Amino acid sequence: MSEITVLIVDDNLVIRQGLRSLLEAEDRIEVVGEASTGLEAIHWMRESSVDIVLMDIRMPVVDGIDATAEIMKVRPDTKILILTVTEDPPTLARTIQAGAKAHLVYSLFAPDELVNSIYAIAAGETLTLSPAVELALADLGKHEQQSQFLETQQVADPLTQREIEILDLIADGRSNTEIAQVLVVEEKTVKNHITRLYSKLNVNNRYEAIRYKLRHAA
Repeated sequence: MSEITVLIVDDNLVIRQGLRSLLEAEDRIEVVGEASTGLEAIHWMRESSVDIVLMDIRMPVVDGIDATAEIMKVRPDTKILILTVTEDPPTLARTIQAGAKAHLVYSLFAPDELVNSIYAIAAGETLTLSPAVELALADLGKHEQQSQFLETQQVADPLTQREIEILDLIADGRSNTEIAQVLVVEEKTVKNHITRLYSKLNVNNRYEAIRYKLRHAA
């Protein structure tokens, strides 16, 4: 299997060194760079690219939210994983809006969970949503007035009853495995339904699907 390349962005040198030490113990993960500010991260990504960026939020010069938004402009295929000490829903909502694909709160995850999350994100999976991120998504659903994506979204091909059930379970934060268990079907069947669901809603991931549901809830 190919290596997963990672850029670590944090203004705390001790944290950067700790993350690098942890990840370099993994055969399939390669830390190819570090940045101490959002601005450094932007410059780095303009010159190169990685599979995953581990991004802090609170940094000098340019914070992690603005850096995430800019990186997504120049490297839209990059997956940005927010590592933060805050569980403030409005702040997390801004990172989602900027393009972050996942979030981990330092006090709530163990080292092996970070490693497993990197593997999962690199494989295109979505992490289980924490209560704080669920609140952030709800906040986006209520207050993101400038976004036209979900305001005007129309589903030309209506969802089937099974797709509606799966969308509800996704909004509850269930993983594909858990959805398969609830519906008593194979996980591959769930993945096929989700692929069709995303296509119908014109969304790319769980965050966007949940935002759609929140906007169109009765």
